Amino acid sequence: MFGHMQTFTDHYLKLLELTGYSTASAENIPFQYQSESEAAELRKLRQTYDLEKAAGSGDELSRIINLMKWVGQKLKHGDVPAPDPCHALHVLEHVQQTGARMNCYAIATVLNEAYLSLGFRSRRVFCRSYDPYDPDSHVVTAVFSESLRKWVYMDASWSHFVTDDQGILLSPEEFRYRLGQRLPVRLNGNPESSDWNEFYLSYMAKNLFWFMTPLHSEYNAEAVRPSKTYCVLLPEHFEPVEMKQAPPENVSVIVSRSPLHFWSPPAVHVADKETAPAK
Repeated sequence: MFGHMQTFTDHYLKLLELTGYSTASAENIPFQYQSESEAAELRKLRQTYDLEKAAGSGDELSRIINLMKWVGQKLKHGDVPAPDPCHALHVLEHVQQTGARMNCYAIATVLNEAYLSLGFRSRRVFCRSYDPYDPDSHVVTAVFSESLRKWVYMDASWSHFVTDDQGILLSPEEFRYRLGQRLPVRLNGNPESSDWNEFYLSYMAKNLFWFMTPLHSEYNAEAVRPSKTYCVLLPEHFEPVEMKQAPPENVSVIVSRSPLHFWSPPAVHVADKETAPAK
């Protein structure tokens, strides 16, 4: 099908509806999330761009949304190659100097590193389609909300988050499920429909078929970790064409068919235990 076609929306939704995951038990996936105490670059990013101010002084969810919107205002989306190197300090400085647009991968990377710099657990999420001949995909950022006790979907490429009809933020998996079940999904909590809203939901219905995320969420991950591990979440009885071929020498892949494990809450970091207030 070679990319998104809105006339195929019902097809995309049907695929989401008819595909499920394994209910068999599986081992926990050892995801790791870098803290600002572990990376001088994260501290520099937070201080250089005053990200505490950008996030605001409100509750956790308002800070998560404000930071996503801040990145969306700084970086405008375009179908262009990601810069090299692709980390937040370089991307933000490059855009400030040249006015260049950035692709979804670069924007999701900047937002991920911004979240990490403020102590949030977050990861880049590659959203992929069912069609093996579709070269198009989308990259977003998932950030763990302690107040909701779940991952929430943030797309700084278009300054979007998604909610249910009660205004509750959705995770990527909940977004996928609600589309497949034809349940209400609202962009930025707005109940009004528009051509753009319909396009975006159709586009993501295509791209929420399976997910991929790096095992290690850290600053400038592509450069600092020569050997990379990715984890993929696949529906039962589905195997992407890419998975039928041996990965590159420096890449390994963990395959999960359990959203319970793929979207498990992050483990408590040692530094968090040390700095937690006494009860």
